[in-house]
This record gives sequence, C-alpha cells and structure tokens, in this order.
Amino acid sequence: MKYFNPSKVTFSIATAAILTLLAGCNSDVNQSTSVVVSPKESVLIADFEQAQLTTLIQPFYAQAILNKNLLGSQALKIKFSTQHSSSGINLKPEKPWVTSHLGNNAFMFEAKNTSESSIMLSVNITGKNNATQRRTVAIDKDETITLYFELKGFELDHDTGLRDTPPAFKTTARKMPIRGSKEIIDFSQVHAIKIYTETQIKPTEIVIDNLRFETTPTPNKNYVTHIVDKFGQRADINFDLKVKSTAELKAFADKELMELKNSKGWPDRSQFGGWKDGPRFDATGYFRTQKVANKWALIDPEGYLYFSSGIANSRMSNTSTFTGIDYKDDSVRYIDPDDVTPEDSQGISGNYRQAQKTSNVANQQRRNMFEWLPDYDNELANHYGYRRKAHKGPMKHGEVYSFYQANLERRYGETTEHSYLQNWHDVTLERMVDWGFTSFGNWTDPMFYDNKKMPYFANGWIIGEFKTLSSGFDIWGKMPDVFDPEFVRRANITTQVIAQEIKNSPWCVGIFIDNEQSWGGEGPPIRRYGIVFDALSKNAKESPSKAVFVKMLKQKYENIHALNIVWGKNVASWEQLSEGVNYKKDDGYSDEMLADFGWLLQTYADEYFKVVKNAIKEVLPNHMYMGARFTTWGTAPEALKAAKKYADVVSYNYYREGLDEMTWSFLKELDAPVIIGEYHIGSTDVGHPNPGIIHAPNQKVRADMYRDYMNSAIDNPYVIGAHWFQYIDSPLTGRAHDGENYNVGFVTITDIPFPHMISAAKDIHTKLYRRRYGDIQ
Repeated sequence: MKYFNPSKVTFSIATAAILTLLAGCNSDVNQSTSVVVSPKESVLIADFEQAQLTTLIQPFYAQAILNKNLLGSQALKIKFSTQHSSSGINLKPEKPWVTSHLGNNAFMFEAKNTSESSIMLSVNITGKNNATQRRTVAIDKDETITLYFELKGFELDHDTGLRDTPPAFKTTARKMPIRGSKEIIDFSQVHAIKIYTETQIKPTEIVIDNLRFETTPTPNKNYVTHIVDKFGQRADINFDLKVKSTAELKAFADKELMELKNSKGWPDRSQFGGWKDGPRFDATGYFRTQKVANKWALIDPEGYLYFSSGIANSRMSNTSTFTGIDYKDDSVRYIDPDDVTPEDSQGISGNYRQAQKTSNVANQQRRNMFEWLPDYDNELANHYGYRRKAHKGPMKHGEVYSFYQANLERRYGETTEHSYLQNWHDVTLERMVDWGFTSFGNWTDPMFYDNKKMPYFANGWIIGEFKTLSSGFDIWGKMPDVFDPEFVRRANITTQVIAQEIKNSPWCVGIFIDNEQSWGGEGPPIRRYGIVFDALSKNAKESPSKAVFVKMLKQKYENIHALNIVWGKNVASWEQLSEGVNYKKDDGYSDEMLADFGWLLQTYADEYFKVVKNAIKEVLPNHMYMGARFTTWGTAPEALKAAKKYADVVSYNYYREGLDEMTWSFLKELDAPVIIGEYHIGSTDVGHPNPGIIHAPNQKVRADMYRDYMNSAIDNPYVIGAHWFQYIDSPLTGRAHDGENYNVGFVTITDIPFPHMISAAKDIHTKLYRRRYGDIQ
C-alpha cells in the first residue's frame, strides 16, 4: 500500500488517464471489484496506481481524472460541477468492505485542494441496514491534508450533548465534523462511500489518494474533561482572541468602546437605514415592499430604497449550556400552558436559590467538561438558569449556565442590578451601526424594540395544546392541525403579545411567525404529502383537518365508488374513510389520487397562512407578515404558493455558500419579494469542534465566504434582505436546546468581535446600495 508525506508531495497537472463522466451516474449502480486487504491495521480501498480508473469509481456530475504526481505515483483529481446540486464520486463495491477486524477505525485519505478558493468537502458512508452518516470538512486553497471519518471509536455512539466533540485520540490528521445529526451505525461492513460537494458557486477541484480504512490510535478517555475554561473558551488550545484574564477582557472592552465612540456612521443612509442618496418613493411611515425597475425592494418609512442586511439571534436565550446538574425540586419544571414563548427562546432569569439546595449531578461527564463553574454564593452565580426541556441530548432538563452573560458582567461590571445587560444593549446597537448593518434579524431581544437606531424584525411562535399532524419527517416538531379552533386562538394570543411589545413602532420591519416547519418536500408521495397521509389515517371525530378533508372529498365525488375508481382503492364507505385509512405504506398511487392530495395539502397550507395573516393584521395592520421561514429541504410547492398568497414576504433559511442559480431559479416564476432568514459560515480554528453548517478553514476565509454569500443575495433581483445567524458564538459545550456548538457568531463567547468579519461587513455595506440599486433612477 502506498502512502505519501503531505508536506513533501505536490500534484502535477500531468494526466495519465482521464475518465470524464458528466451524465450524472446513479449512486445505486453496482460496481465489480475485489476488496484488497492489507495488514491488520488497514484495508486499502484505492490508491489509483492502475493505468485507468476501475469501475469502483463512479463519478456523478463530475470529472474524475488520474493525475501523476511529482514522485511518479498517481492520485485522483475530481473537478466538481457548479451546475448541479451535488457533484462527486460514488464508491460501491460488489461486496461490502469488512472493517470488523480493525477495532476502532476510520475512513482516511489524503487530499489536496487545487482550486482557486477553499472547498467544503462532504463524505457519506453507508454501513449495515443501509444507514448513512455524513461528515464535512473545509480545506483551504493549496492545502494538503490527511482526513479521517471516524467509523468506530471510544464513545462514538455516546451522546455528549455536543453536535460534535474534540478528537478522542492524538493524530496529525484532520477530523471531519458531523454534518447534521450523529447516527448510531454499525460500520463493521461498509456498503458505499460518497465523496462530493453541494451547490458550488465557484469552480472547485480536489486531488485525493490512498483511500483506506485504518485502525485509529489509543483513545484518550478524558477527551472532553476540562475542555472549557472559566470564560467558556477551549481550555486545551490557544487561538487568536483567546482571553487569559478578566483584566485583559476589560482592556478589550475599553479599546472597542473608544473605537465605537469615534465611529463616523454612514452619511448615505436615511434615519431608518435606507439609501438617502437614491430615488425616493411614497412614504407610508412604515416599511413596505415595491417592485422597482424589475427588482423587488423594501421601502423604508421615509420612502427610501432599503435592503435588510442583518444579524439574527441577538439575545441571551441561546447562550446557556447544561452544567450536568439537575434539581430534585419538581416545581422548576412547571410550564404554563398559556405561555407563548417556547423553551429555547426563554431568557436566563428566575430565582433558583431554593431549588439549588436540591441540586445533584445528573450527568457526570458534562459536569467534568468545565474547569470552573461558580459556587451558588459566587457573584457570578446569577448567570445560572434552568431549562425545563430540551429538543435533543442526554439532558432532558436541568441547570444551565451562560458564560457569555457572565463575561458581560466581568467586562462591564454591575453598578445596578443587571446593568451589564444595558451596557450590552447600548454597545450592540453601536456595533450594528458602526459595522454598517441596516437591521437586526429574527429573534431580536425585545429590549431592542424601543430603539431608534436600528430597524428590527419581531417574531413569534404558535405553540399550545392544539391537535397536530405529522409530515413523516418532523425535524423540529409536528405540524399544527390548522383547522383546530385552538390553533386559531393560540395564533391570536401570540400576535397580541407581539403587538404589545412592538407598540406600533415604525422601526419594526415586519413579523416572522414560526420557523423551519416540515411542510413536505420534493420526492416520493409520502415525502411531499405526508401531512395529508397522516390526516387521512386519523378519525375525523378526533382530527379537524381530517373532517375538512372528508367534507371536501364528499363534495367532489358523488359516492365512495366514484372515489375508489379515481384513487384505485377499495374503501367500503364514507364512514370507513372518516374512521381512518392508512396509505402510508402503499406502493402505488394514481395520478388522480396524488392530484387530490395536492388539493388537500393546498387547502391545509392556505388555512395556515390565512389564520396567521389574519391574526397579525388584526392587531398590527401597518406591519408586514414575513412568512414562516421555509427550508429548501422541507417545503412542498403548495406551501410556497400559500405563502405568496397570504404573506407580504416569502422567507427562507438557506445554508449554502451562496444563492446558486440551480436552487433559486424558481424565483422568476414565483415573482415575490423573498428574504433569507438564516445563513452562516463557521470554522474550527477558535476551538469549536463543529464549525457550523457551512465550513471555512479559518477566520479570514470565513469572512470572504460571508462576503460572497451577501453579494449573491444583493445581486438577486427577488431577494430584499439576508440575515446572518447568529450574533454570538454557540456555547462550546452546546446550546441547551439541541447541542449546537458552532463558531458562527460575529462575536466570541467573551463578546469580542471577529476582526475579519467586521472588516468584511464594512466592505459589503459600503458598496451595498450602489451595488443593489445603482442602476435605478
């Protein structure tokens, strides 16, 4: 088996053999090859020494080229497509690779990025029972690195409460972080490997070599012990901006405050952040949309063209992390059924002094992650809180601590109760103005709602004890039964609370309601029409949506026999249909049946958006309804159509490197104002084991990628704004709600701004309005 030293090897352009396949080979195609078994410590998959590629390598929407490197051996160059949503190679042996004899092991390979920019490379590996795990890594321009994808290892199947953890063993290779959720998979047999990129906005290519399964070193069983210092930073590594003392933290603050005091502002901006130097339109006193010269635009309250460049999640709610402690006092877990704020949006507040007397260690591993946590009588103990439930993780509920909020007290002191929060409020506003942003994004702390410096978006959730439906892939939770009167009541309660907070302020651009719901999506019928399938399986006496659907079908079809003919089913009577029919596992659906499902889903989606719109306009007639913050993975066309009909703006969260044509070409037909509610890019170079959803190799490239994303949004004629998620880095040990431990903030956990990000923001915003609207007279 061939290995090379990455520090000594460079790849030439010399090509020994070329295999170019741009036709998009299906990943299910079987390839015949023999499995090469090397000594016990490794299993070789491919070293590319053959004169031509074997059928094991199946490119899809990519070029796969054998390259001879300077040492005379060969490697594989993959040129990825910018015209397809996914591009790369599949490897699928005739018989699965066996790794059970390797003990703890990983899939490993050498990689060199030969692109003109960094690349985010993904790998999917499929083990037993067709179960697949995805991992992703960023590789810088011209960088050569050994990568590993851990398959079996110490506590790999253990839930630490972090989206990903530091490496459990010493190695010079780079760990590929988990993308999405960690799956528990038996990789003793590996059935397929996929190496690919997603929706590239720039041409990218990579050279790979020595694909293998290899035994990993002896693990450090204390790999997550004492990884967090007293400031909430990684204790075991050094990095730029790392704070060593409270005095240093205060010095950072003093320096920044002086810089903000000398900020010159943005002379070309109106009072509300619109383009004062551009053309002016009708002023209504509130934000609105208008199509101007074939571009959708926001118009600010004074009539100036406006583009919403913002930062979302400027609040304390998601800065807390589980400490491993819980309280025996059950009273702390009570949830008011009339509450309109979900648990993950609750602040860090409350008096837990009595409950803390009943504290006990509920998770020793999490407790051991921290070098320091304050005693309950410490002056920084007021940054403890409690989470009554979590979306995922080993702690279903328990004590939490906000290192970020504690660092604010260290940074500014406390002259009166919680005065550091007022300092934070004031400095955050000054930063947003200085950095050139034109608004906050979603999930802005209501303490900003009365400000007169920076426009904002209000938000709400419709939660409560109404009936629900399942889409079949309920990522964040089930969908509401929109025909349940309780859903309507709760929608009205939510918007009434928002209206009380906003106080009809013209600084509020609009209102988002809900987030990333599972509406269905493109694909097989069960994926697109899951809500309808679930409703039909229920009894109409128990499901308001089912009752509406049955009524609609009775009005369309003269009798049950007529429905059976069209659907190709054998329902005995309307009564049987009302009691429930389960078609979730059927193999066949007639086109007419699916057309009816689309009709029913459209009725459901229309009702959702109509209920929310009516609830908003009843109490906030001057403000825009900003939609439900769709995803590209969970939005059926029927939901999009309903959003256009009832919402003032269609909103999407889109985590990619930019707004690519292949995904967003539908906007021309939609022809509606669209806002990007979330996107981000992160890196691992400041200690976060998982950088985020989109990866950069370092902070400089992270800022460059941020600039690229924003420019792609500014240049899109249908997009009226884009909001970075989020203001503050995630807690290193994961936010309490679901363990996200991402480096995606504009400021660190010690509230220090990332210089490259700030520089990029100022550059973007200096050019913002002339780039967007400069051709409009």
